[in-house]
Amino acid sequence: MSVKEKLKHIIRRPTFLYHLRFQLLSKFETKESVSELYYNVLNPISEIPQYFFEINNKIFANQTNELNDLEKAETIARWMINNIKRGRGLGLPSEDTIKIMTLEKGGVCSDFAQVFNNLCVINNIKVKEWGFKSISKNKHIRGGHSFNEFYCKNLGKWILIDTYKCIFFYKKDSNIPLSVFELFDTLKENGKVIFKNIEPTYLTDPIRVKDVYLSSNSVPFLITNYHNKTYDCYLKKFNFLPVFFTHGIVYLLGKSYKFLFIREIYFQSKTE
Repeated sequence: MSVKEKLKHIIRRPTFLYHLRFQLLSKFETKESVSELYYNVLNPISEIPQYFFEINNKIFANQTNELNDLEKAETIARWMINNIKRGRGLGLPSEDTIKIMTLEKGGVCSDFAQVFNNLCVINNIKVKEWGFKSISKNKHIRGGHSFNEFYCKNLGKWILIDTYKCIFFYKKDSNIPLSVFELFDTLKENGKVIFKNIEPTYLTDPIRVKDVYLSSNSVPFLITNYHNKTYDCYLKKFNFLPVFFTHGIVYLLGKSYKFLFIREIYFQSKTE
């Protein structure tokens, strides 16, 4: 990254302001209290931008059989990892984000998670977006990571999926993917956890997965109250401002998303 690009990044994403935002948006909840907090509640299919439907048609163009929720999620993840180009964080309205990610270079884990959110809504799959807050001294993983969880009706459970890394997590000797809570409960009990790539041609660095997911330095939080239509509106209206300031305006209007840390997991990590 050139000096000019670094300066532009600092202006667009000032670190100290992001730390302040994180403190303002964070609160504690319990596992039970977040059970029905999922993305679809505030984001009905009627509000998903049209371009996502065009992408969805491409994703399932060759499908002749009816798929269950797990198979749909796997199909979306495989398409994303094979067709979306990675790059810088975008901070754009959702339709512009998916266009840039499929036509040009751009998109970090949070962009992948947001695209997956909207594609799940189109396919009538309940979906959540999660983040990790990492306090690691390793600069390559410090800061965090975004991923998703979707509800699989045929299995009757939530399943953690990371479309950016294209992986599921499993208990050893099990072929049923874990939920977020199951992952951390298994780790708490010192159980053996493995991950598998959803797309066989894409291999994820196991050390990276261990550092991000299986480290006591990583604490998950649920991202809630994100209204895609609201953020699209303000990101378009104030596209001349750095992204952080637009998010600040939404916060001051009382329409901001929230970061919900789970008490049982957060305080467990603090005692390890």
